Amino acid sequence: MAIRMYKKEDYDNIINVCLDTEDLNVQKAPIYQYIKLMFCRYYIEKEPENCVVVTDENDKAVGYVFGASNYDAYHKEMEEYLMGIFEIENGKFVPDAYVEMYNHYIYKDEYPAHLHIDIFGSHRSKGYGSDMIEVFCNNLRNKGIKGVMLIVGVENTRAQKFYERNGFVLLNKKDTGYAYGKKLLED
Repeated sequence: MAIRMYKKEDYDNIINVCLDTEDLNVQKAPIYQYIKLMFCRYYIEKEPENCVVVTDENDKAVGYVFGASNYDAYHKEMEEYLMGIFEIENGKFVPDAYVEMYNHYIYKDEYPAHLHIDIFGSHRSKGYGSDMIEVFCNNLRNKGIKGVMLIVGVENTRAQKFYERNGFVLLNKKDTGYAYGKKLLED
């Protein structure tokens, strides 16, 4: 197992991890199309330099941490992906997409970056997530980014504890998710 920066050859594996399936027929379902557009493709297509992966013994990506380093740039570039989301089941997922983006917007001044993390279940609870977050945060810190945030599901208490162990503090609790942030640079 190794932690490294993303390479173009990781693209399909990252999609599989994001969707938690390698079954291409399942990936065609509308919900998976939405997840791919909203929570995966933007980051590996527009900000691959902000993508850290954990790989198995064959150098196959089995987990990632990726994100946007600047909310304003993310919002502008994300429009292209939102157009694709409008096309899925007559826009069914558009409200969810805008809630997700708004949840990041309200923290953009203190925490201009945000992240997403996922690891195949067989590779969880082995420290790889913490290692990837450390590399990801150091990468942002080296770019002068002052803070990073994320949204986690209200009922995902395991993830909430994970983020707290990794230096994130609770910023806000909403029905749409809990916001966590981590300062990367001192003011």
